[in-house]
Amino acid sequence: MQERVDQNTLQINVSEPIFDQFSIQLEGEATEQQFMLHSKFGEGIVDRFNIPLEVEVLQFQFVLSQAFAIHSRNPVDSDWLLLNINLSEAIVEKQVNEQALQLQRYLPSGMLLYTPGTQVRSASSPNQAYNIFLIRFRRSFLTDRFGIELTLLDSSSQAIIYEDLDTASERLLRACTNNFRDRLLIQANTLLFLRQFIAKLRNREAENGYENLHPQDIQGLFLAAANLRDPLRRNPPGIADLAKIAAMSKTKFKTSFKQVFGQPPLQYHLRIKMEYAKSQLQEKQKSASEISYQLGYSHPSKFTLAFKKHFGTLPSDV
Repeated sequence: MQERVDQNTLQINVSEPIFDQFSIQLEGEATEQQFMLHSKFGEGIVDRFNIPLEVEVLQFQFVLSQAFAIHSRNPVDSDWLLLNINLSEAIVEKQVNEQALQLQRYLPSGMLLYTPGTQVRSASSPNQAYNIFLIRFRRSFLTDRFGIELTLLDSSSQAIIYEDLDTASERLLRACTNNFRDRLLIQANTLLFLRQFIAKLRNREAENGYENLHPQDIQGLFLAAANLRDPLRRNPPGIADLAKIAAMSKTKFKTSFKQVFGQPPLQYHLRIKMEYAKSQLQEKQKSASEISYQLGYSHPSKFTLAFKKHFGTLPSDV
């Protein structure tokens, strides 16, 4: 039996159903599909959807009244993988194996995959609104559903696997957020989301961009990319500074960055800006002229031109 939370630290084993572990340790009211956070920890809910024997989908929406930590581990012999997606504006601090990370919607990466052998310590702050998705699935799911084998999952030295949360992937999860009682919709969007995520990993292998780089190179590239993922940053670092952050020569950095992220650094930063602009327009948060000023364009027409070039449509048509 899992112990209740002790000294504000939760212990999570990825090889076991995660919903049950949270509901027991956090002592709230739980049904088969939903868990309500105990008032002494804050306010919020955890929704669950299962594709039997294959996938566990959890949506966390909560505001904590106190800080607590989560220690998650995926045993070396585990048959399961865990994908952590942060849709929050709030930063989640993580210690992944030996590396400190900050996961946020735009900084540095929205998605983190826990492969066997991964240990993660997370710190959550009080009075922050969190929106987190966890998707737990068997490795055999990749073969059975998609006919895909990923050799990069075999190496414990490459256990830290990040991916960008692109607009298309985020839209699939947002559809789940808004319709979590529609079980067919949840299943369809989860499968589409996983297919897109797995396709990214497969492209890494196909391009030899991942497997021919040392794990420390991969980590360095993502640390450098963190400096490009803030859409509101007016003056991102140049190639020389980014290469220094990644601990690479400029030539190796430019080549490796494009292999891993699919674009040169400055185009990558532009994509982050355009995806931010599109999300703001879709959510009716700001007008095109407001976004233009926020992103540092000297005139709205320049923003309109960049947006049309990137998406093939005008901001007013979003």
